[in-house]
Amino acid sequence: MPHPIVVTVICDGHRPDFVSDETTPHMARLRRAGTWFANHRGIFPSATRASSASIATGSWPRSHGLRGNTVALPVVDGHEVHDAGKPAFYDTYRDHFGRLLARRSLAERVAPLNGAVLCSNVSPGAAFFHDSYGHGTLLHRELSYAPGRQPLKETIDAPPGSIGDALLTDRFLAELASNPPSIATLWLSEPDKTMHAFPLGSPEHLLALRAVDDHVGAVGEAVERLRDNGHDVLLLIGSDHGHESVTETVPVERRLFEAGFKSSLESSEIAVAPQGSSAFIHFGGSALSRRAEVASWLGEQPWAGRIISGEDLAELGQIPGDDLLAVDMAKSSGSNSNGVPGLTAMAVRFSEQEDATRRDRGMHGGLGAYETQPTLIAVGRGFEAGASYTRTSRIIDIAPMALAHLELPLDELDGTALQKWP
Repeated sequence: MPHPIVVTVICDGHRPDFVSDETTPHMARLRRAGTWFANHRGIFPSATRASSASIATGSWPRSHGLRGNTVALPVVDGHEVHDAGKPAFYDTYRDHFGRLLARRSLAERVAPLNGAVLCSNVSPGAAFFHDSYGHGTLLHRELSYAPGRQPLKETIDAPPGSIGDALLTDRFLAELASNPPSIATLWLSEPDKTMHAFPLGSPEHLLALRAVDDHVGAVGEAVERLRDNGHDVLLLIGSDHGHESVTETVPVERRLFEAGFKSSLESSEIAVAPQGSSAFIHFGGSALSRRAEVASWLGEQPWAGRIISGEDLAELGQIPGDDLLAVDMAKSSGSNSNGVPGLTAMAVRFSEQEDATRRDRGMHGGLGAYETQPTLIAVGRGFEAGASYTRTSRIIDIAPMALAHLELPLDELDGTALQKWP
């Protein structure tokens, strides 16, 4: 029986200034068919795992609880840094907090209707935290399951990159054709994977964009078939964050040790959780009294931009605390060698070797104008064709827009539904 459906395609890391008839013709066509969000913004940090949770819950990190791509959890006299993208982290996170995400996902909200399907080709963590309690169906190379986390027999052999994206797009189209759910989400690893490996605006980047655009075009055609069959479909095409080009890579925790703030390089009293072009610096034990001194020292470093006290993080939608600092790595004016604007330093913990492999490549995670500007196009009921929404929209508005389309309650949300009803 026909029913309302929300179909979302996330092109990981895609910048809106690369949407054009020449570069992404299918997206450009859909932009004219729907509403373009000209001032769309992500979260801080502008990183995929916490952004996935924010898109799925319509909430800031301070509400859903996942701080970033890496997370520092307390241990005796300090903190231990964990990669939120790895499956081993999920039980650690649950054991520490006594829960997973603190806000309901779209998958949980539509479980009583026609359910949710997520085809994801990004990290396991980004896929997992999109539906942390497993209310929907997830198709991923490491985490495939039916509702209730019932393991699926099929193996999803989809490596990150263009080959895996193509395979998962075909699988997504099959799901739409056979048993359309209320919420259907395709999360592609490109162009993010290529932008991390090659300069923005390079031939490799543009080729990855064209492949992504072809997938978007195929989903757009599938949506038209669903509409022909009587389904009321809202199509959302977007990304989770943008990208900037790396000017230098800084081993922040090593620099703190060299400056005398850590007793040893491996000690836990000060721990840095890098987020790409930003970082959280956590203090424990006796190091807590040195937080103000570290903030002052950071302010003197050319690679450090804005320094944010933990108590002030709530203003950015982030989880506040009196035992940490956040540093947005220094931004530079100008463009990269391909004329693409947006330049940033990058944070790592210890490695002195990453500069050679990261310089001039794409990065995100900070507060730069381009890394915090993702893409969003909405095509369907409530969104005028050819319109441009110039007020600020946020990735936390995607879930409310989906719920409004499905006529479900708009409760426990930080975002806002942006439809214009007749």
